[in-house]
Amino acid sequence: MHPIVKTEEPSVIFKLRHWRVALAICVLAIAACKTAPSAPVAPAEVAPRKVSDEPTKELPPDLYKTMPIYPGARVEHVRKPKGAMREILFSSDGQLMPMVNFYKTELKKNNFNVTSSLIMPARRTWSCDFSIKGNPGSVMLFPSDEDKSRMSIDLIYELPANIDESMLEPKEDFDVVGPGEIVQQAPNPSEKAKRN
Repeated sequence: MHPIVKTEEPSVIFKLRHWRVALAICVLAIAACKTAPSAPVAPAEVAPRKVSDEPTKELPPDLYKTMPIYPGARVEHVRKPKGAMREILFSSDGQLMPMVNFYKTELKKNNFNVTSSLIMPARRTWSCDFSIKGNPGSVMLFPSDEDKSRMSIDLIYELPANIDESMLEPKEDFDVVGPGEIVQQAPNPSEKAKRN
């Protein structure tokens, strides 16, 4: 035998022994898993869904007074406020382009500032972000999930801040008309010399 084979032989035998030991441990572990009775798994409890809709489908009093609503649109859901935001979902028989034109025209006419809009005719969707007096909101038009021939109108807006009038500074009205009389004039150079 070659000396190289003799030096490798003990390491090969050592590896074979470790391999056999590892195989025996795996077989015992598998056998132990099969013999242990499995406990029945209870189905996960489904948490009761919180009602997030208002009790009525009436337009809330906090909706902007000049907010345009597409003619014939029917209120489907009025969500309770989440933080400072509220959502109202409408449905309509209208078509996308007439609805888009309505909102573009009416928002501008009612002094809403349109900050962005995006139309996707292939998906029959349009979204528009706006603000009025610093309060942001958005309108999104898309096909209804239940009936693809109908359109959904999703209106999300920020609730107006409740301002306590007693905490505001009193408003002062002045009765001065025009520039009035000049009270202070530029100093006369001869007067300046007298002061020094």
